[in-house]
Amino acid sequence: MKIGLIGNDTSHVEIFSSMLHDENHSFYINDVEFSGFIESYSEDLPISRDRAKKYKNVLLSYHIPEFDDVQTLNEEVDAWWIITVDGRNHLQWFEKIASFQKPIFIDKPITIGLENFDRMVELATRYETPIFSSSSLRFSELLKGIHKDDVEFLYGFGPLPLQEKMPGYYWYGIHSLEWMDALFDCDVRQLERKRYERYEIVEFLFQDGRRAIFRGDYEWHDQFGGVVHCKGLPPKMLEFWKMKKSYYVSLLEEVLEFFKSKNPPFNIQRTRRIITWIEELQKF
Repeated sequence: MKIGLIGNDTSHVEIFSSMLHDENHSFYINDVEFSGFIESYSEDLPISRDRAKKYKNVLLSYHIPEFDDVQTLNEEVDAWWIITVDGRNHLQWFEKIASFQKPIFIDKPITIGLENFDRMVELATRYETPIFSSSSLRFSELLKGIHKDDVEFLYGFGPLPLQEKMPGYYWYGIHSLEWMDALFDCDVRQLERKRYERYEIVEFLFQDGRRAIFRGDYEWHDQFGGVVHCKGLPPKMLEFWKMKKSYYVSLLEEVLEFFKSKNPPFNIQRTRRIITWIEELQKF
């Protein structure tokens, strides 16, 4: 399978290209490759601008060629991956490739704002183009075996560094929202957000009456986790950073299955639910 990559400004470039192109990687996947990439980064977003050169060199080190336009690269690929970190330009790139009718995975966030999301889904429907977007944490091995109907309460925690150009939960907070949605799979009736000097607390009241509390730390770290309470079972501690099988591996497996089957693992409206939560949290 041959994949076209859009973007070279995020650590995900190195994480996923190593699994597809480094035969010594513990989770190396054969017969799949990034067949080319389109350079994309944002001058006004430091996390994009300051990393673009590094990750472009990573791609070139794997002999993945750079292409100047999507039309030429499209002739070489079976599927597309929009990986650029800046969610503000995801719709722009999607508009360029949707008509090719090849499956497209869009790295988180799928886009910024509900209007852009709805436009993206409209295009996907018009061209019958399969689309899928997710955080890597949604498919973590830790969450397998927990049935959503058994979940009663969750205390979650994780990093929440903020970016002015990708406000609120659009950059890092979305990771935690995604894995929480994987557990509850339920719309929210009410959200409360309280900010403190070094962290913030968000309280979730779901439509079915269940509750969750999330603590987001403004300083970056890699410790996503929580304590989940299920019916008739002792509380279960979730420590994503201790898993032997990285959640990135689990996500890549889901993406490749999607590229093959052209059927996303869940309905795109669940992704809309995440964007709705983020927009609601912006009001606090």
